[in-house]
Amino acid sequence: MLSESEIIEIINHKIELDEGTGYKEGGSSHLSYKSFQMNSFETSRISLQETEIIYRYTVYVETEFTYFPDNPPTEYQYKKMILVNSKGKILRETELDV
Repeated sequence: MLSESEIIEIINHKIELDEGTGYKEGGSSHLSYKSFQMNSFETSRISLQETEIIYRYTVYVETEFTYFPDNPPTEYQYKKMILVNSKGKILRETELDV
């Protein structure tokens, strides 16, 4: 069975791949920064070899025009499910309704 720290590492890596976090340059040379915060996760053991992980996270997009309180970062909420084997390999993934 995977440890909690291994599960968190799998989730963080998956989110980074899916969302393309970091600095980005737009067509008009304006910069933005995309980051995320994992909000929660739940695990369910499906079999001796498979674990289902449901996780929720928020993506933040900041630009050079972002400032508080008038123009805060754009936020997107996601909820996804992945099925992993005992070695942490993702076997299946599904986006769920938030």
